[in-house]
Amino acid sequence: MPLKAKLILLTLIPLIIVTASVSWITLHQAKALGENEINIFRESLIRSKESALKDSVEMAFDAIEQVYHNTSLTEEQAQSQVKATLNRLRYGKDGYFFAYDKNGTNLVHPILPQLVGRNLLKLQDQDGDYLIETLLFQAQSGGGYHQYLWQKPSTGETVTKLSYAAWLDKWDWMIGTGLYIEDVAQEVAILRAAIDNNIETTIFSIVTIFAVTVAVIIVLTLAVNWHEHKLADRNLKELAHKTVMFQEDERKHLARELHDGVNQLLVSSKCHLELMDTKSVGERSMGHLQHSQNSLSEAIMEVRRISHHLRPSALDDIGLEAAITTLLQDFKTYSLASTELVLDSHASKLKSEVATTLYRVVQESLNNIEKHAQASKVTVFLKQFGGVLQLIIADDGIGFDVSNAMNSRGIGLRNMRERVEFIGGEFELISEYGKGTEITVLLKVEETM
Repeated sequence: MPLKAKLILLTLIPLIIVTASVSWITLHQAKALGENEINIFRESLIRSKESALKDSVEMAFDAIEQVYHNTSLTEEQAQSQVKATLNRLRYGKDGYFFAYDKNGTNLVHPILPQLVGRNLLKLQDQDGDYLIETLLFQAQSGGGYHQYLWQKPSTGETVTKLSYAAWLDKWDWMIGTGLYIEDVAQEVAILRAAIDNNIETTIFSIVTIFAVTVAVIIVLTLAVNWHEHKLADRNLKELAHKTVMFQEDERKHLARELHDGVNQLLVSSKCHLELMDTKSVGERSMGHLQHSQNSLSEAIMEVRRISHHLRPSALDDIGLEAAITTLLQDFKTYSLASTELVLDSHASKLKSEVATTLYRVVQESLNNIEKHAQASKVTVFLKQFGGVLQLIIADDGIGFDVSNAMNSRGIGLRNMRERVEFIGGEFELISEYGKGTEITVLLKVEETM
């Protein structure tokens, strides 16, 4: 698994666990609080309606009080007048009063007069509730409330009704009234919808914040990973460059040792052999002497060749231009391609690592041309334009596919590019089948002084 994927997972997994836990707790608490709020709201509505019902019954008792306590009337006359008064009392759209005796016989019902005189003690609503029996019990207990299903006069629908009943002790009557409370369910439903909407908004907010946080974490992780990758790549390139320059220094040292040490000893030995008196040497020994001289000459040439290949002395002694000139001269000795060299003798003095990099670019390019290009002409162009130094190595060979070469076997090409870019230069490689290859290096002179 890639490092950046591991970093993202290590960051996201704890975040997901914490977010899921906090979200679950938040939603659970929100639902619990919502239900509690709904219950409180429902109870508040019911209490307000209960208070209104009790006030209405007390109003009815006030209306019949004078007749109820009038001793000049017979009981039958008083009861008749009370029934008439209760039949006339109304409030709201569906508010009316009803009366029953202790046995459950209806005495007053202005909405359903057909019920008057009927015993409804065992009357049940759609849920099987004995509503009259319960209301009588509540009234005899000092007054009380009861909910049941009843037909609403204004709509004809059977809805929940809340009634309050009180007791007339002298006549053993139950007098009550009721309110239809389906609007309570509607109000509760509205409140529940609002709470559910708030919970959905909370969920959406949590998901949005989580998504934004995840996106930010991923972007930051990728940015940090990219920064670390670039830093590691830069450090690696710097290390590689230091290694290459260290190798160049070692080559320079070894080349000097070969040229000034071993090569001088070989030349000295050859001179001593040449000074020997040939007259005092036999014919057979003369052959060995001649063979030794030839071997020494070959060894001297080989040491010079190795020394020059390791580090051309001209690069350190008289500069880059002379070193490139020598490199092209050597190239002519083993290549059939003609060469053309265009140099600017007024180029600025270059730092050692820059001169070495340009020299190695030319050297690697010539090696590649000899191995692969099958070129008939090679041109090396080194010239300074204002503050920019330009190096071009061009050939008319068979060409190649640049992308494939850079991605597969082009280790030398990649090394050239990396070395040039490390010293602040620009490297460009152009090649086309049948049209040859051109390598261009651009360097700002002020960065190389």
